[in-house]
Amino acid sequence: MKRRIFLQGGSATVLLSLAGCGGGGSGGGTPTASADSATALTARIPTAAPTTAPEATAGGDGYPFGSRKDLVGARYPYGIAPTVATPAAMDARITACYAAWKSANLRKSPTFTANTGIYSGRTIADAWHVQFPGTAYATVSEGVGYGMLIAVLMAGHDPQARTYFDGLFKTARGRPAYGHMNAGKAAGAYLHEWRLAMNMGSAGDGWNATDGDLDIAMALLMAHRQWGSGGAIDYRQQAILTIEAMKAINFAPSGEPRGPQRENTRTSDHMIGHFRAFKKATGDTFWDRAIDRCYTLITGIISRYSPVAKLQPGFIMDCMSQPVPSPGNVIEGPYEGIYDGNAVRNPWRWGTDYIYSGDARWKTIVSDMANFLKNDCNGDPFNMGGLYNLNGTVNGGRYFAEIVVGPLTVGCMVDASHQAFLNTLWTANSNNFTTDYYDSELQLIPLIVASGNWWNP
Repeated sequence: MKRRIFLQGGSATVLLSLAGCGGGGSGGGTPTASADSATALTARIPTAAPTTAPEATAGGDGYPFGSRKDLVGARYPYGIAPTVATPAAMDARITACYAAWKSANLRKSPTFTANTGIYSGRTIADAWHVQFPGTAYATVSEGVGYGMLIAVLMAGHDPQARTYFDGLFKTARGRPAYGHMNAGKAAGAYLHEWRLAMNMGSAGDGWNATDGDLDIAMALLMAHRQWGSGGAIDYRQQAILTIEAMKAINFAPSGEPRGPQRENTRTSDHMIGHFRAFKKATGDTFWDRAIDRCYTLITGIISRYSPVAKLQPGFIMDCMSQPVPSPGNVIEGPYEGIYDGNAVRNPWRWGTDYIYSGDARWKTIVSDMANFLKNDCNGDPFNMGGLYNLNGTVNGGRYFAEIVVGPLTVGCMVDASHQAFLNTLWTANSNNFTTDYYDSELQLIPLIVASGNWWNP
């Protein structure tokens, strides 16, 4: 497979076409993990989620944007918040950025007919997608996952949020990962083909990408809390079906998200906060194992290959023998063994987990990274490196790299020593918001988190 990332150098934007699909995605090879049948997965859904969050009442938003219902004094249980703006001022900036993002990236999909999965045989005329750049492809599952997270978080501000969410879900289920299904893994019906053509036809050979499905599952759990599951879509049931499908197809028994080449794992698929939500929804202790396993892999690679900068590569290879950074050009392209366009998401993912969980292990990892990057750019996000080698040297020039500074905003929330830089990053991101795909989502969702508007299902 191929996915695309953006690297900016000065005023030029370079679009790289990269081989492979990340981490737990399934590339062009047949996955080796076995999956239960769709019927068996359905039967394993618990009738009541262990310690589940309250379900929304019919017709209302359970957690409207700006309500900060789980916070005390607009603060998360752990970490810090920007002090450069009031909650109301932050909300105003976010809604403006959201409007710009929606106008530039959210698209009504052309009508298409599903030929596999739960919508097989249905003509779908009310789907939505997050537009991929250019005219070759309509969307990728990563974008659909981002869109679903954004839509469920913006409910209460945008009266169309649920329409967008349900339309994005119909894209995901209307184009399932039929490659797995053809390989005898019926659970592929609950995973999303990773890339679609402009006419919404298949363009990803029927395989999924783990990061997209992880976000889709998390967003579905959040939708259960936001709107309840008694409508046309049983959000909770669909979330658990996707969680079980990923566990069977995209994760190793040892706990890490896995790909087909050399027992690799993509570090940005280590979505620790999502794993905690999956454990809460299913009661499955496998997700505790996944958290611990990812921690072991990440700390091991840092200690051996980035003891000064404390950074992680996009991909770790040979997980079950001697884990090493990818040498490059194994999965996606030449940069996959450095702090690349995938790994830059790690401070956002792990920082978001820490502010709710208080897990000091991930605080240490994120704070060390934030400290290095803050010092490297002398506290100036417009002097940030585009990418970084694991030894800390810049790869790709210095400029306002949205994909680096956006996620780092959340990374700086883990410790009070980063307060001044957190304030700087909030202002820089909110005042210099781009609508470019990938860059914009990596600004918008971290801004939502930093403002106190993230919540767990």
